[in-house]
Amino acid sequence: MDSQQPGPNDRSATERPETVATEGSDAADLADELGRVQLRSIDGRRLRARIESVVDRGGTIRLWYRLPHDAYASEEFEKPMPWSDRFKFARVIEDLGYSPSSLAGIEGEEVVLGRVGGEWRVEDPERRFEEPLGAGSLGAAGPVAVLGFAITVLYLVLLFVTTAGAMDLVGALAVAAMLCSLALLVAYSW
Repeated sequence: MDSQQPGPNDRSATERPETVATEGSDAADLADELGRVQLRSIDGRRLRARIESVVDRGGTIRLWYRLPHDAYASEEFEKPMPWSDRFKFARVIEDLGYSPSSLAGIEGEEVVLGRVGGEWRVEDPERRFEEPLGAGSLGAAGPVAVLGFAITVLYLVLLFVTTAGAMDLVGALAVAAMLCSLALLVAYSW
């Protein structure tokens, strides 16, 4: 029976790295930091942060955000000249309930940040509700569920029309409108 000698780069499970003896544990600090991040996280993609300062850089404006774990991130905006909601900075300020003349009050306000290209960016109020309905909101069977619901409604309308004996021109037009709406709904959902 051959016994193999451990090589110079092999470690056994009982060995401890030499750095453990010289470094202290960061568990408590890490738990505090990650706990604050967890409390300020939204849906696993976004993070609540506070506006720390506003810096005028001539033709641009820089916002500094204080992240929950006491790190800082900044974002630069085009200075809105003239003031218009065409500028993201103006939309963010107005969404916070401020006007250009009360801009100093935004320091300390909470905003929602998301990762864009690896950088933290404030959520654009104009795009907040633009995410399309899809598998995330309707589930994997979204279009099938919508189609099933629409067919059920159509069946109930047809049942009502036939039992009421009102299958005349108005009933036929109502059924045609329902079919067109159903077709549009299914096409949009898919």
